[in-house]
Amino acid sequence: MLFAANSPAQQNLAELQRTFESEWKQLGSGSESNQKQRQELLQRHAGMLAQFLTDKAKGDDRWNGRLMLADLRVALADQAGAKTALQAIDAEQAPGLVLLTGADMAGRLGLPDLRARWIDAALQKGGKLEERMAMARVLMTLLREVKRGEAVIEQALAAAKDDEARATVLWHRADCIREREDLPENAYFDALDQLAKDLPNTWYGGIARDRSAASKFQLGGAPVPFQAKTTAGETVELAKLRGKAVVLCFWAASDPSAPAVLAALKELRAAHPGDDLFVLGIAVDPDAAAFAQACKAAKVDFPQVCDGRGWQSELALRYHIETVPTFLVIDKDGKLAGLNLHCNDAESRQELLDAVARARKAR
Repeated sequence: MLFAANSPAQQNLAELQRTFESEWKQLGSGSESNQKQRQELLQRHAGMLAQFLTDKAKGDDRWNGRLMLADLRVALADQAGAKTALQAIDAEQAPGLVLLTGADMAGRLGLPDLRARWIDAALQKGGKLEERMAMARVLMTLLREVKRGEAVIEQALAAAKDDEARATVLWHRADCIREREDLPENAYFDALDQLAKDLPNTWYGGIARDRSAASKFQLGGAPVPFQAKTTAGETVELAKLRGKAVVLCFWAASDPSAPAVLAALKELRAAHPGDDLFVLGIAVDPDAAAFAQACKAAKVDFPQVCDGRGWQSELALRYHIETVPTFLVIDKDGKLAGLNLHCNDAESRQELLDAVARARKAR
């Protein structure tokens, strides 16, 4: 057996998910040789999750867990089991976002009446702004209920009490627009530009401006200026690094690519010694404390920025970063010398080395 018959008891759904993810990593990629093991693991996880739901699940874990179980049953080609898991969700107690996600699955499982009831029930619920915006996104994209999603946005705009609140809603509207397939390709950036124009002094107005600018980055152009606090409590301001070659390393210590990132940066710093090179790590890890522990364990010795917001990290948003690891290089004159660089193979690592060499020779 590849996996132990009994795993340590999980107290909540998040712990159970981490166990599942760990076991999938042990199994590796889906080659034909391990298809049988993959099916066995799916079956095992479905059994563990069903037992958890019976014995321990509390709060929203009861409903998120049933969505997850339905997904596992679909993967096992067990439509009847998937329907049973889905229909066990209590529409009165489950959050709106759970109901909308479940409604999408209900539609795919041939349960149109359940889909319709859950959409109606979800729209009757309140919730925090972030949840309502996520609901609008699901309505407009997965469920293709565009008018109903737009109504959620309009209600949030009408309830907004100040420009910051309005900018937050408009930022989420742009995010919804981005994922819609019924709009022109440039609709997302048009929405960002409009937000930046209408509410330039708000936080999201500034994010929208910088993100739009980052989408147009060119070698020799200007980077997005920023000031950020490192995990050591020091302030890094890009403008004050003029005269140095700067490498911005967007990464995640929790990502499987982390060892390759650290190895590439070690090679980079060895190839370009001296105090005219500044490397800044910008992490998209969702847990700042766990990130700090990982950096300590890996003996990371260059400054890091991690605000614990995951993919909503401020600098990742401003620089339009959507995959890690990604490197940007800025030369001594403050101009972009390397864009969208990576470290996954020898060729990409050499491109990074070459970009830094160009950046150091500027002036």
